[in-house]
Amino acid sequence: MNYLTDLTDDWVELEELPETIPLESEQLDQAVELSNQVGNEDRKWQTYLQALILLSFEEWLRKREPEIFLDREHSSVFQPQYTNAIDAVFNLRVSKFKVCLIPTITLTDKEVTIPRAVVDLPEFTAHFYIVIGIEEDLEIAAIRGFLRYDQLINYQPQLQPEADWTYQIPIAWFNREPNELLLYLQCLALSAIPLPEIPTNRQDTLARMQSTLLTLLPQLRNRPLWQVLTWEQGAAVLTTPDLLNWLYQPLTENTATVTNHLSELLQILTQQAINVRNWLRNQVDEVMQELSWEALPAPSPLRGTEPIRELPASFSLRRSEQNPSQELDEILIEISRNNQLEIPANSGRAYRDLTLGTRLRLYAVTWSFPDDDGWTLLLILKAIYGNESQEEMTLRVSDRVEVLAEDTLQLDGNEDYIFTQVAGTYQDKFLATITSETGKFQTLPPFEFIL
Repeated sequence: MNYLTDLTDDWVELEELPETIPLESEQLDQAVELSNQVGNEDRKWQTYLQALILLSFEEWLRKREPEIFLDREHSSVFQPQYTNAIDAVFNLRVSKFKVCLIPTITLTDKEVTIPRAVVDLPEFTAHFYIVIGIEEDLEIAAIRGFLRYDQLINYQPQLQPEADWTYQIPIAWFNREPNELLLYLQCLALSAIPLPEIPTNRQDTLARMQSTLLTLLPQLRNRPLWQVLTWEQGAAVLTTPDLLNWLYQPLTENTATVTNHLSELLQILTQQAINVRNWLRNQVDEVMQELSWEALPAPSPLRGTEPIRELPASFSLRRSEQNPSQELDEILIEISRNNQLEIPANSGRAYRDLTLGTRLRLYAVTWSFPDDDGWTLLLILKAIYGNESQEEMTLRVSDRVEVLAEDTLQLDGNEDYIFTQVAGTYQDKFLATITSETGKFQTLPPFEFIL
């Protein structure tokens, strides 16, 4: 037992620290609260530390220079998919600069562990890297030093990445004068510390390794990325927030569904989408032509822009005698009447035929909401007359977060068609997959609505 000796040594070291910050009980409680929001039990401690250094830094800055603006809204602490993967607080805005906070759990280490991601990936680099030590027993934090990005890059030839995707950097490389940091934050021009540009080929890189990631990512539940992926693969995942979100989803009994969704998510992220807004103008783009989609004209102009509610005169015709436009008109009227769904007559409409043991037709109808408040996609799946089989056909629609809808068409019953409707913002994309009872499937390129 040498606690007294240890504490004495600590106090000797503390005398060398230029800045210390008392940890208040309120800050400790907030840090605990933030860490409790993390689903992964193994990451609660790291999240607690990240929250504590952010709260400590805020308090220090408020007392030293309250005029300096700090924006933490987009910082990684409040995005658990990042706290789950990277041990630093990044995307913190202080004045006009990006700041990255690096935690250490003592005040005396001679080396600092910095995640490789915040040094090598432009999405996470910062103008200033600030090391903040936490000593819980003494209930203090301390600004241990800071390093400008341009200075860090000068050291880069000496940096050797560890197997766990970190760098060990001597604390001696850091400037230990907080007053100089405050001076930089107030007076330095942003252009004095240029940051690297984000590469424009991220999507191409992801597409190239898509099949590999489809195999590897399911192995990463509750495991660090570096234990399974190469750095190149890890960089592709870390710079794709949707994949980090997928990894962060908690394990549930429905894990199979979550895993199946990964394939669809990778396609949404890498495939060229069809801009369905063109259908509103009856336009056909190159992507649509390549994928055999056929645009359909709007319904009879006699209905103007009023919602479709009344049956047209052609309702008495057998559907087998109708062209796709007439058939879709009839189906939309039935859907609207039976489901209290208002479908604008000036909606965009298209269809394509496909074969999965039996010949199928997929209709797609889209329209935007008033006040540019988003858009919706109505998909209708039916067998083409004369080609019915006894197989069931399942229509599933996914976005970047989850499987949104799934329904099965019973071709041996009285069911003529099934339909599903999804809605989202103009940033959303939807992917439709049709699967036969025997496991044959076809996934269609994503739908998007670009204004």
